[in-house]
Amino acid sequence: MIDMAQYYNIKYLKEVEGLSERSIAKKLGISRNTVSKYLNQSELPTAINRQRIYGSKQYSDETKRVLPIIDQWLEDDLKHWAKQKHTAARIYKRLVDEYAFKGSASNIRKVVAKRRKKLQKVFIPLEFQLGHQFQFDWGEADIILQGRILRVYLFCIQLSASRMRFVRAYLHEKQEAFLDGFVHAFEFFGGIPTEGLYDNLKTAVQKTLKGRDRIEQETFLALQAHYLFKSEFCNVRSGNEKGRIEGTVGYIRRNAFVPLPAVQSMEELNDSLKEWCLKESERTMVPNSKETVAQMWEKEKGYLQALPDQVFEACKLVSCQVNKTSLVTIETNQYSVPCQFVGKAVWAKIFVDQVIIVAQNQVIAEHSRSYERNQMFTNLDHYLDALLNKPRAIRDAHAFHSSEIPDVFKRYHRKMREQEGAIGDQKFIRLLLLHREIGLPKLTQALIEAEKTHVFRYEVVHDMIQQLTNEGVIIHDLSREKTPTNLLDYKVQKSNVEQYGLLTGGKK
Repeated sequence: MIDMAQYYNIKYLKEVEGLSERSIAKKLGISRNTVSKYLNQSELPTAINRQRIYGSKQYSDETKRVLPIIDQWLEDDLKHWAKQKHTAARIYKRLVDEYAFKGSASNIRKVVAKRRKKLQKVFIPLEFQLGHQFQFDWGEADIILQGRILRVYLFCIQLSASRMRFVRAYLHEKQEAFLDGFVHAFEFFGGIPTEGLYDNLKTAVQKTLKGRDRIEQETFLALQAHYLFKSEFCNVRSGNEKGRIEGTVGYIRRNAFVPLPAVQSMEELNDSLKEWCLKESERTMVPNSKETVAQMWEKEKGYLQALPDQVFEACKLVSCQVNKTSLVTIETNQYSVPCQFVGKAVWAKIFVDQVIIVAQNQVIAEHSRSYERNQMFTNLDHYLDALLNKPRAIRDAHAFHSSEIPDVFKRYHRKMREQEGAIGDQKFIRLLLLHREIGLPKLTQALIEAEKTHVFRYEVVHDMIQQLTNEGVIIHDLSREKTPTNLLDYKVQKSNVEQYGLLTGGKK
C-alpha cells in the first residue's frame, strides 16, 4: 500500500529540491529501493486508485461461504418493519448457531455494513402538481391540560405542493376524530385536493388486499364521496412513501410542543395550533423555490376543489336500545332520552365533542360527550312526563340534582314541599313543564322573583311569568288615519246599573 505522505516527500525532494535517490533515502531514513519504487510508479495514487487498492481485500473462504445467506437475510429485512430487522450481532449469532460459522464477530459487522449499503433504495426527487395531493399521518405529543400532563393525538396533514401544514389535537385516534380532522383541515385549506396518501390505518382500511388494493371503511368512503377526493395507500410497512408528512409530524412535535403547551381546554390548544401553522407558513420557504409556504399556498388554493355547501357529519353511527330508566349506553357511559322512547331502538351519532340521539329521523336528545367511564348524564326535561305520574320521585331524581339545574329550583321545590307535601311535588313539576313554553332562562328568572315574595305557590310563579313575558310590550294609540274604517263609528254602550239590580233582586 502506498503511503501518500511518503510519496509526496520523495516527489518533492526529487522534483523541487533536485536531490538524488541516495540523498533522499538518507534524509528520509528509508532504503534506496523504496525511493526507486515510489519514483517509478506508472499510475498516480489518486483517491480512485486508493479506493481500488483498499477495496481489493478478498474475503476468507469461511466468509465467502456465508455471504449468500447474509445477503438473503438482508433482502428479506427490506420487506419487514424497520424496528424488527436483523442486527449484525443477530446475524453473527445465527451464523454460528445455524451454520457453524467459525469467523469473527467483528468481521461479520464489517461485511453486514458493506452488504447493507449496497441494498439501500434509490429515492427519486418528486415535484407535485398544485392542488393534486395531500399526505396524512397521526402523531403524539404531551401537553399540560388544566395543570396535568396529558398525551394527545395529532391529526397532521400537509399539502404536497405548497407544503402547507394543518394540525389538530384530539384525545384519541378513533374514527370520529379521524373524520372530524378532515372537516377542519379542508375548511382551513380553503378547498379539497384531488387525492390523499395514507398509511393502512384501521379507521380508513377494513381489509388490505394484494398490492395497493384495499377494502375501505364505509364511513371513510362516505367522507370521500362528500368531498370528492380519492385515497391512495402506502405499501404495507412503507411509511417512507409519504416521507413529507413523516418528517412533518416530528417537526410539529419538536417545534409546536416544546416546551409543553399549558392550556385550559382542547379548544384553546387547537386555536393556538392553527395560529402556529399560519405563522410557520409565512416564515418557511418552499424548497427549491423563492416563495414562502404561505405564498405558494395562496397559489394552490386556486387549484383546489370547492368545498361543498354542507359540512360532513363527522360521527360514528351506532344502534342503541333505550333501557327502562330511559338511558342509552355508549362506551360505558349512559345518556338520557325522552321517557316515551323506553324500550325502543334508536341511533346514536357519536361526534368528538357531543352525542346526538336520533329516532325516526328526528333528533330526540343531545349531550356533551364524556371521555370518563361509567358515568350517567341526564336531562330533567326527558323525565317530566313520567314525573307527572310519580311526583314524589322528583325529590331523588338524578336529573334534578344535576349541577346544570339552577339552585333556585331546588330551594323553591323544598319550600313548596314543606308547605303542601306531595301536592307541592306535583305542582312543582307543573312549574317545570312551563320551561317548554318560555325557556329555562325566563322560568329561572320567574322563580327568583317569586322567591322574593316568600310565597311559594304555583300561581305566584305563573303571575311572575306573565309579567316577564308582557314586560316591554308598549301599547300605542292608533291615529285616525290608521284606524280601520269600520272601527271609527264603533260606540261602546255604557252599562245600566238598574238592570244589574233587577238581576240581584234589588240587593246591593
